Amino acid sequence: MLNTQSVSFEYNQSNSFEFPDIELSEGSNLLILGESGVGKTTLLHLIGGLLKPKTGKISIGETAITALKGKELDRFRGANVGMVFQRPHFIQSLSLAENLQMIQFLAGKNQDLHRIKVVLDRLGLISKLKENPRNLSQGEQQRAAIALAVINKPRLILADEPTAALDDKNCFRVVELLKNLTKRSGSSLIIITHDQRLKSEFANSINLTRTESLIH
Repeated sequence: MLNTQSVSFEYNQSNSFEFPDIELSEGSNLLILGESGVGKTTLLHLIGGLLKPKTGKISIGETAITALKGKELDRFRGANVGMVFQRPHFIQSLSLAENLQMIQFLAGKNQDLHRIKVVLDRLGLISKLKENPRNLSQGEQQRAAIALAVINKPRLILADEPTAALDDKNCFRVVELLKNLTKRSGSSLIIITHDQRLKSEFANSINLTRTESLIH
């Protein structure tokens, strides 16, 4: 489902990265671990089509996203990739339900209030349907960010440090939510993090270092 080959990226001559090849099958989960500065978020943005690699190829299904540009890439990403960012991105003038409807619209999908209610109910947020995101607690905002990522049943969910600021109880709760929701949606899941607590939760992991990348 996801395949990367010989991917590298360069911000400048003194700040460049080479990444290991990844092959992830449909419905599988992958944990990518590494300390700050090893390029974790860069890799996430490359896989999600937010950055273009210096070299290499990234494919989601039969589509080489590295060959897509402009609106074509935006449409493909909106329909096939869901992203959970470190800091949730909401349109603050809209309610939570309206934010989710906007995500559906931008992906070219029908605005499906039933789907929105189902996802929010699974995340314990059904009572916040008409709430403005700024009025949600930090934990609620994080769960709402997961809703934004999974609402369109994308083929691939990418999560950037989703547990970094959480205690043990909430850390494992968020991971379980991500796993369950992606499984229900038939999606594959990649979590990128420095949080070593998650290693026991994933059968497949990659450990990134600045000098080399080891696949376990």
